[in-house]
Amino acid sequence: MTSLPQFSMKTIGFDSGNVLVVEDDNLMADLLSLYLKEAYFNCTCVSSAEQAWNLLTQSDHKFNGILLDKNLPGMSGVDLLKKIKSNKELMDLPVIMETAEVSDEAILEGLNNGAYYYLTKPVVQERLISTLKASIGDYRRHLYLKNEVKSISSIFKNCLEGHFQFQTLLDSQRLAIALANMFPEPERTISGLSELMTNAVEHGNLEIGYAKKTELLEQELLIDEIDDRLDKEEFSSRFGSIHLIKNHEKVEVTITD
Repeated sequence: MTSLPQFSMKTIGFDSGNVLVVEDDNLMADLLSLYLKEAYFNCTCVSSAEQAWNLLTQSDHKFNGILLDKNLPGMSGVDLLKKIKSNKELMDLPVIMETAEVSDEAILEGLNNGAYYYLTKPVVQERLISTLKASIGDYRRHLYLKNEVKSISSIFKNCLEGHFQFQTLLDSQRLAIALANMFPEPERTISGLSELMTNAVEHGNLEIGYAKKTELLEQELLIDEIDDRLDKEEFSSRFGSIHLIKNHEKVEVTITD
């Protein structure tokens, strides 16, 4: 039997990134570029959605994330976002939108069309960097999981029912990679399955709420906090579980913590 991959959760998270900045205001573009370079990002700036689309589809540039102004001349930021999310090769790329508009409608328009996050101007440097780090980390983990699903596709392909326990993020990711192959489209399933199992570890077993997780992400301390809590007696005996039943019509999944 093929062995499950050995990896560290830290090795597939954030270390550096290539960011495409799409901003028509030269002063704002220069400021964003300065913020990113101070945080050791590589950045490429363009002033229109059309230029951005050409870079994304017709060049050798490989980006890990996009910082996109909502209100651009010509093709709008939202229209570019829709094109990115409808392109099979680009749809997983995290897009962070930024705008001076603060209405709920404006923010929801971006989020409902697939934006990873929404930043309002003036952009706060700390929030920008923490959001980019989180989004790029998520993107790299997603790509890793998709690749691993392909490499071990035979393990659970013919499994009809299974009940499994997991305790750590590493457990949950390894298990999600294998169990995704019980589904008709493993590569489309892996992200959702992995996210649900991660939530069972972080929020369920370890009681790390959304506000606390956001704070830890901004401080780059989330993984350390998870490791610390797993070592504590009150959490060390807690496990998440996943039960799957497969038939010719569907796969039923129950995740508990």
